[in-house]
Amino acid sequence: MNNTSRRYLTVLAILLALPAQAQVPKPAPQTEPVKPVTAAQPASSGVVAALEKLRVSVLAGQADKAAYDEFVAATKSGFESLQQGTPDATAVRARLVAAVDDIYARAKRTKIAAEEFAALRVEVLDATALNALARWAAQPGEDGMKMLEGSLKQLGDAAQEFDSGSSKWRVRVQALLEGLKQNPAPGATDIAVIQEELALARALRAASLLEKHAIAKSATPTDFARVRNHVSDLLDLQTSRDPGAAELKQKLLAAIDELERRSAEAALTSADFELLRKELAQRGGPMPVERQNPHD
Repeated sequence: MNNTSRRYLTVLAILLALPAQAQVPKPAPQTEPVKPVTAAQPASSGVVAALEKLRVSVLAGQADKAAYDEFVAATKSGFESLQQGTPDATAVRARLVAAVDDIYARAKRTKIAAEEFAALRVEVLDATALNALARWAAQPGEDGMKMLEGSLKQLGDAAQEFDSGSSKWRVRVQALLEGLKQNPAPGATDIAVIQEELALARALRAASLLEKHAIAKSATPTDFARVRNHVSDLLDLQTSRDPGAAELKQKLLAAIDELERRSAEAALTSADFELLRKELAQRGGPMPVERQNPHD
């Protein structure tokens, strides 16, 4: 072996004895920060998005099971602030899932009208507004109020299609909110006034939609269930100041049951809804002074 070969082997041995160079770890990929919920994006916006996916699939004649499951899951995890009140989170979730169950089952044998999803979207936005109200009541503040006002605006805009009186209740509710902004610690009675105003609008809207569909002989089980639920909510809220509300509740629920029975046999007329219209119209009006000024 010549000198050149010896030098080559010596250098090679030295290189092999050196420790391997440590690899420099790659920097972790940048992730987008979680965006805070804003007034334009209420906490239950996931339910609205899931409903839109289901709407697209059903109206396209597909009735996608994955879209159905996504809506149910979003609903069952939404409206987390409605732990108490009328309706509470349990009632809201059960009603929305029942409405989608009805649509999903009928979609397998008949075409679903786009209006059904528009009405269901109003129900979701209504529950979202109630959730925002409950959240603000538990922790009053400017951010919560903006969330509440944003939710109510979305509800009012969507409800115009079904509620000719939406502008009236929006004005009344906004006036109540302006008063609450000056109150650092709103009481239960303050919140109850707004809850009752929204409940009345909800019941009137549901009754109007049922009447329209029943006359056209296109009323669905959801139409009747919606009226029962919202009439019950309204009169349950009013029972504390009007003992006669409990009796009226039973009377109107029986009337709704009778309307549903008759609608299965023939189309109804506007006259068939006179009792329901008349009684609900009389449930509105100004609250008693002691409720409007609970701190006086």
